[in-house]
Amino acid sequence: MISKAGMDIVRVAGIEWQDRKNVDGWPSRAGMYCDDRAHELCMRLIDYPVGSTEPRHVHAGSHATTVLKGRAIVDGLTLGPLDVVLGPSSEPHGPLHYPEGCQLFSVFHGSYYHSEIEQLSAEKHHRLIQSAQMPWEKAGMAGCEAKTLVERGVGPLLLRVLRFAPDAQIGKRAGFPFYAALFVEGGAVIEDETLGAWDFVRVAEAGEHGPIAFPRGATLLAVTLQ
Repeated sequence: MISKAGMDIVRVAGIEWQDRKNVDGWPSRAGMYCDDRAHELCMRLIDYPVGSTEPRHVHAGSHATTVLKGRAIVDGLTLGPLDVVLGPSSEPHGPLHYPEGCQLFSVFHGSYYHSEIEQLSAEKHHRLIQSAQMPWEKAGMAGCEAKTLVERGVGPLLLRVLRFAPDAQIGKRAGFPFYAALFVEGGAVIEDETLGAWDFVRVAEAGEHGPIAFPRGATLLAVTLQ
């Protein structure tokens, strides 16, 4: 991780991978972008190989897991890139099938350890969100439009897709339009650092932040704390 312009940058090439098959028996690996204990937020890249299945499970925390590459089949529905599985606290969900393999960005609020619930929730919050059904809206920044994917059900988390036109930028400012973001497509320049697909930034909560430029345009998964 490096810090530039009041932001922490994590490059996908440098994340540490954990073999989840050895940890919990699931045929996948997880790479940590951010483990923010103060806000009970964990953000990881999950990698499932071809033909694998994530079993039905339950956990104390809640998550919004976004498909980045490949397909996820759950409840008879096929999810593709930028579609989301909202896995609520205390409610079983799955199984999820990955016939061609799948890479996902998972944002967890609370504990992400599964099968740890003594009493299940009586409410049903499990949702499958298809991004193509969400409209693009003005994002309040020049050269940017947004889709809201998740605005409730995962603690204080708001998850949006932000799409920046070529040569757009987020200027130098005290407040930022997101807490953290994963670059899905395109790239950005922060000071002398050039970021690309699946690189990650987290913005410091206090102080002034430098600009982010998008010379080629970019699509981001943006996490905001409401």
